[in-house]
Amino acid sequence: MSRFRHILPAIVLLALFCPLLRGQEAMVGLYQSTRGIGLSAMFFSPDGGEADILTLRTDFYGILSARTRQPGICLSYTHDYVFLEREGEDFRMLLHAGAGGMIGYVHDYERGFYSAYDRELQHSPGGIAALTGNLGLRVDFLWSPLTLDFSITAAPGLHLRTNRDTGAMILSFYRNGILQAYQPQLNLMYRF
Repeated sequence: MSRFRHILPAIVLLALFCPLLRGQEAMVGLYQSTRGIGLSAMFFSPDGGEADILTLRTDFYGILSARTRQPGICLSYTHDYVFLEREGEDFRMLLHAGAGGMIGYVHDYERGFYSAYDRELQHSPGGIAALTGNLGLRVDFLWSPLTLDFSITAAPGLHLRTNRDTGAMILSFYRNGILQAYQPQLNLMYRF
C-alpha cells in the first residue's frame, strides 16, 4: 500500500498533463449540484470538436433531506461531441452532448421524501453501474482562463444492494439515474 501511495500522485499528474503534450485543451475544476460535489476534468481534442469528461463526486441523495448520514460516491465518464459553437466579443459558447458510463456506491430512490414526518432511508446503499447521457453548455470567458459548464445527465442503470434483514443481494433498476436527470450541474473549470 505504501508504494501505491507514492505512485498515485505521479499517475494523476501524468493523466492530467499528457493531453497537453498532444496539443489538447485540458480543464480541471469543481463539480457542484444538488446531486453532490466533486472534481471534474475535461480534455478536448485538438480541433475542439470532441471532449472526454471525467467526474468524481459525492452523492447527496438522502443527505440534504436528513434521511441518512452516509453520502455516496460516483465516478462518471462521458465522451461528448460539440455540435454548436458561437463566439462573442468576450466569450465563446459551445453546446455539447454525448454518452458514457458511471459506477459508484450510492443510495437509490425511496418513497417518503415529502412525508409529513422524518423517515430514514430503509434500504442500504449499494453499487451502481449505469450508462450516462450528457447535454451541456460550455461558456469560455476569453479575458480569463475560467470556464462555466452547465449540464444535465441521465444515468439509467442497475443498483445492487444487500437486504439489511436477510443479507440477500437485491438487483434493481437505478431509479435516481432517471429521477435526478432534471437536476442541473455546474462545473467551474480552469483552462490550461
